[in-house]
Amino acid sequence: MTRERADRAARAAAAPATEPAAPVRAQARRSPARRALGVLGGLLTAAVGLAVVAVVALSVLGVTRFVPVLSDSMAPGMPVGSLAITAPTPRAEVATGDVVVFTAPSGPRVRVIHRVTHVFGPEDAERLDGWSDDRLAIQTKGDNNPSGDPWIVTIGDDAVWERTSVVPFLGWPFVWLGDPITRAIAFAVVGAVGTIWLLTVIWRRPPRPVADADASADASASASADASASASASASADGAPDGTDARTGFHADPARTTGGPA
Repeated sequence: MTRERADRAARAAAAPATEPAAPVRAQARRSPARRALGVLGGLLTAAVGLAVVAVVALSVLGVTRFVPVLSDSMAPGMPVGSLAITAPTPRAEVATGDVVVFTAPSGPRVRVIHRVTHVFGPEDAERLDGWSDDRLAIQTKGDNNPSGDPWIVTIGDDAVWERTSVVPFLGWPFVWLGDPITRAIAFAVVGAVGTIWLLTVIWRRPPRPVADADASADASASASADASASASASASADGAPDGTDARTGFHADPARTTGGPA
C-alpha cells in the first residue's frame, strides 16, 4: 500500500501543474467624455490627412490650385487669410473682370492674384511695344487699391489660373508661415512633438501587474514543494526491503504476526 501511495505521489508530481487563471488586469476606466474626445481627435486627424492628400493630388494633376491671400489688396471679397481656389482657363478666354494669378513682373517675384482691368488686343499693337497674339498682355488692379498695378503682365502659357471660389480663413497658416521667424518656430515645435511621441511609443512598456507576479511565484513554490515531497516518498518506499515496514524499518515476521509456530 505504501509503494502504491508513493507511486501516485510521484505521478502527480510529474504531471504538469495547472496554471492559475491569469487575473484580469486592472485598467483605468475612461470616462465617456475622454472616449468621445479620443474619437473626435482621431476623426479630425483623418480628415486633415485626407484634405492634405486631396490638395496635393489635385495640384499635381493640374486640376486646381490653392492660392493663399497674403494681403488685403482684394478685400472685402478676398480678405487676408482667405484661400482662393483656381482652375486653368485658356489664355484666349481671359476677359476684363476676371481674377487671375500671375507672378509680379517687377520687384520681388511674388505670386499675385488681382483683377484684370484691360486685355491688350491687335488694336493696342502700336501702344504696346512688342505685342504679339501668341502672348497674353493684361493690366491688373487690386479691388482695394486706389490705382492699378504699375506693370503690364504678359503670359505666354496656354492656360491662365483663374479664381473660381474663395474659402475664408483657410489661408492663415500660409500667412503665418510666410514670416521666417514664425516658420522656424513652427518647424521646431512640430519636430519636438514628433520626437517626443516617437520616443514615448518606443520606450513605453505595459507594467506587469503585481497580482500576476504573486500568482506565478505561488505556483512555482507549490510545484517545487510537491515535487520534493513526492521524491522523498518514492525514495523511502524504494529503499525498504521486502517485508520491512517503511515507517519503522523493522522486519515483519509473518509467522509471528499470524500467531503460527515459531
